[in-house]
Amino acid sequence: MNIDINPVKKSNKKKIITSLIALGCMASMAYLALRPAMPTLSNDSLHTVIVQQGDIDIMTPVFGQFASRFERLVSAPANGQVSEIYLRAGTDVTKDTIIALLSNPDLEQQHFEAESKLERMQSEFASFQFQKQNEQLTFQGELADIDSQIQAAKLDVDVNQRLAKQGIAAKIELERATLKYNQLKKRYEFADYRFSKQKEMHKLELQQQHILLKQQEKQVSLIANKVADLTIKSGISGTLQRLDIELGQRVNQGQAMARVGSKSELMAKLNIPQRIAERINIGAAVILDHKLGPLQGTVKQLGSVVENGYIIAEIHVQSSLPDNVRPAQPVNAKVFVEHVHNALYVEQRAGLKPLSTQPLYKKVTEQALLEQIHITFGELSGRHLLITSGALAGDKIITNNLSQWHTYSQLALDNAQL
Repeated sequence: MNIDINPVKKSNKKKIITSLIALGCMASMAYLALRPAMPTLSNDSLHTVIVQQGDIDIMTPVFGQFASRFERLVSAPANGQVSEIYLRAGTDVTKDTIIALLSNPDLEQQHFEAESKLERMQSEFASFQFQKQNEQLTFQGELADIDSQIQAAKLDVDVNQRLAKQGIAAKIELERATLKYNQLKKRYEFADYRFSKQKEMHKLELQQQHILLKQQEKQVSLIANKVADLTIKSGISGTLQRLDIELGQRVNQGQAMARVGSKSELMAKLNIPQRIAERINIGAAVILDHKLGPLQGTVKQLGSVVENGYIIAEIHVQSSLPDNVRPAQPVNAKVFVEHVHNALYVEQRAGLKPLSTQPLYKKVTEQALLEQIHITFGELSGRHLLITSGALAGDKIITNNLSQWHTYSQLALDNAQL
C-alpha cells in the first residue's frame, strides 16, 4: 500500500515560512516600539548664525602692557656708600633730579691730590716760561753787543780807507780793520743762527710742558667728574620706576642703583602666542583697545626668546596717547596676522571655540530638520570666527548647546517656519 507524504511536507514548509515572517514582523514592531522617537525642538528657541564668505583680515587678540619707550639704568659711577636718598620709586623726575648721594673718601682724596699737583705744575710752567724768556733776552743782549762791535769795526774800516787814500794810514791797518769787521759779521751770523735754534728748542720745550699740564688738567677734570657723579641724577625726564639701594649700603662700580623710564613717550609690550609669532611681520598693524577709542600702532620689534609660550613684541604707538596712560598699565590689543581671500566665517557666539572641531547642527533648507555636521574653526579675528572645513556659505548654524542630542544625526523642528 503506497502512502503519499508530499502534501504533509509542503504544509510544514508553509507553516515555517509563515512563522518566520510573523516573527520578523513582531521583531520589527518591537524595535519600532522600543526605539526612541526623533527629538523635536522649538524653532523659536534656537539661535543661529549664517556662514558668510569674503575677504577678511585676521586680527589676533593679544594682551600686554604699556611700557616706557626710553629707559635709563642708573648705575654706581664708583665704589661708595649711600649717604643720602632723596626720592622713592614712583616719583616723577626731570633729567637733573637728584636721586641719591654717594660718599667715597678715597676718590675725594685723589681729587685733592690731583688739584694740588696741577697747581704745582702750573707754577712750574710759569717759572719755566720766565726762565726761557730770560735765556732769550740774554742771547739777544749778546747779539746786540756783537752788532755794536760790527758797527765800530765798520767805522774803523771807513776811517782807514779814507786815510789810506790820503796816504796817512798804512795799508796793513786797513786790512786789519777789514778782517776784524768780517770776523764780527760771521760771528753775528753764527750767533743769530744759534738764537733761532734756541727759540725753536724753547718752543718745543714749552709745548712739551704744556702737554703735560693739559694732561694733568684732564686728569683733574676726570676725577672731578667722578666726584660730581657721586651725586646720582635721573638723567632723563620720566618716572623713577625702581630704586635698588638703601641708606648706608655699600655699592660697587657699575652696580645697578635705579631705573628711570619716560612717562609721556610710551610703547606697548604685547605677549604674542608662539604658534602665530612666525606669521607676524615687522611693521604689522596693531589696534590697542582704550576706553577713549582705539589706538593705532605697528610692530617695531619681535623678541627671539620664548617665555611661557609667548614672544614679546614691542609696539610703536602712532596715535596720540591719552594723559591717563601710564607705564605697566595693562592693555588688550589685536595684531594683524594675514589677509585671507574668500574666507568662510561666522560671527562669534558663546559656545563656538576657535581652533577646535565641534559637532553642531545646521538647518536643512526648506525642511523642518536640523542636520548634525562637524565644523573645524580657525582663528578668531575680532568678532569673526574663521571656518576651515565642515560648512558652506549660507549655512545656518545653530549656536544653542545641543550636546544632549549629539547621538542623533538629525533633529526635528516643531514648525516649518525656517
